[in-house]
Amino acid sequence: MSVRRFVLLALILLLGTAQAVEAREIKITTWNLGWHLSQAEAKDWIRDCSQPFALNPASGLFEPSTTGATKPGWELKWGRNAKIKWDIAVKPPCDVYQANFKIVPVTESAYQKRAQQLQNFIGTNLDPDIIAFQEVSGATAVREVLPNNGADYEICSFDNFKVQRLAIAWKRSLGTGSDCAVAAPLSVPDLAATDQVRPGLSVTLQIDGKPLRVMTVHLKSSCVSPLEDRGKLDGGGDACPILQRQVRPLEDWLETSSAGMPVVLMGDFNRNLSHEKNSIAKSAVRSDGSDPASSLSTGVLVRSLYGEVNDGAPASSALSHLEPQCPVNAVAKQLCERSKRELFDQDALKPLTRADSLGCRNPIGLDQMLVSISLSVPDPAIKVAIGRFGGTRPAGQGHPDPLLAISDHCPSMATLRF
Repeated sequence: MSVRRFVLLALILLLGTAQAVEAREIKITTWNLGWHLSQAEAKDWIRDCSQPFALNPASGLFEPSTTGATKPGWELKWGRNAKIKWDIAVKPPCDVYQANFKIVPVTESAYQKRAQQLQNFIGTNLDPDIIAFQEVSGATAVREVLPNNGADYEICSFDNFKVQRLAIAWKRSLGTGSDCAVAAPLSVPDLAATDQVRPGLSVTLQIDGKPLRVMTVHLKSSCVSPLEDRGKLDGGGDACPILQRQVRPLEDWLETSSAGMPVVLMGDFNRNLSHEKNSIAKSAVRSDGSDPASSLSTGVLVRSLYGEVNDGAPASSALSHLEPQCPVNAVAKQLCERSKRELFDQDALKPLTRADSLGCRNPIGLDQMLVSISLSVPDPAIKVAIGRFGGTRPAGQGHPDPLLAISDHCPSMATLRF
């Protein structure tokens, strides 16, 4: 080899090495914290759940009362249409924490301990550069559970709408953020206020002089899988028609935001995208068989949220779906892989909810991570086990305060090279 060719090759190798060094590894995480409140909000919630309620024969509702046959809110029967004078758009129901299907009354000390456990868990097990939260009441609630009380993070969130809100936090060392914006169309705003669902939330980060758009969502619940009758997106019921109406605004956001920059889209989709990918062909994505890359005609229903939103048109909007592995143990790993193609009931998922496994009540199938195909993902995404922190235990003799689960979801985590 001539000296000239040797020098040229060396320069090429050095340039490649320099470019590799310049690529930054960014750890991204999404986590639903399950009706999470700030300490001040939790204090008011605990007070309200502890107050006496009595049945008002005139209204047919249990209402706050100091007379008649009263019982505290912790002892009432809760549910989506509970006969209780209570607005769950403003504050969580009183049955958030349960043990053996019985409501566990919460104390302020227990809620403070939960916040500290969340801080420790996030710092020790996640240490995210970017983390998307669902079911949080706002920036204060998030800051209280981030390491060092969030001193090292910037937060994008909002305070209006309903109490199940969204937030995105990123390390200050990562770069600046701008355009923190609520994606209101995802809430289906033409519905009655009580029926409107959660909007999306996005922010643009400038990382080493390059933009990255991050979006978090928490889509309509109870329309989980096309493998079950009630989960057919083009079917009937109460939930699927609303989720159907969230597809177009989500696709609109993606196509607009991906122009000129890569995108990270993650959150609680309440939808098993793996089932859609593995069971619905491209020709069946829409009810009329039209190409999902074409404009969606009025009256045409979508059968696959993933197939419609991630149709690759325009090319900049194409996403990679990061399907997580569950490396906590061999059983969890196998169940996670099978669950991408099979429909499991709650009994089949029990091995994953155990304290010696993932530990969370909603271990798989709901939380999703998608990133622009231009982003390099060197390793598989993973589900991070919360183990014993996923269970709630009531107060007892010698333990005046209960132990509260840190969440009913497990976080999902991946690393990007940016």
